[in-house]
Amino acid sequence: MKQVKFNLEESYGYHFNTIFTNIKRMMENRLKTYDVTHLQFSILVNLYKNNVKTQKEMLQYVNGDEANITRLINRLESKGFLKRVQSTEDKRKKHIVLTQSGIDLAQKTIACAQEVNNELIKVLDEKESKQLLKLLQKVHTSVEKL
Repeated sequence: MKQVKFNLEESYGYHFNTIFTNIKRMMENRLKTYDVTHLQFSILVNLYKNNVKTQKEMLQYVNGDEANITRLINRLESKGFLKRVQSTEDKRKKHIVLTQSGIDLAQKTIACAQEVNNELIKVLDEKESKQLLKLLQKVHTSVEKL
């Protein structure tokens, strides 16, 4: 069998995984203050910024299955950060909405995410930072099509 040459340092997956692991760790450390996980943060920020209204819509933005999303939403609801309200358009649906304390928390935790972003790119100049973001968006879009 022919041996395939593989250099870990030239592997995109290796670098994406390592970067993600470090971002997750950095976010978890900052979010401890607010008693939320990075996945709960994802729920909050998507309700706050992306106008997500239903649990099914949330699946498009947050990694996980429906059962996991349900647990995350239940946990945030028990903490008083969001609530479920009956849809006026469809009585079978419930919308997820942030409470005022959820809005306040989203704003605070978004600031944490911005701090992490700034820390990640501090080794880049402005041009490199913009170029990296553009390339990441391009890869992200292509991966979504797979």
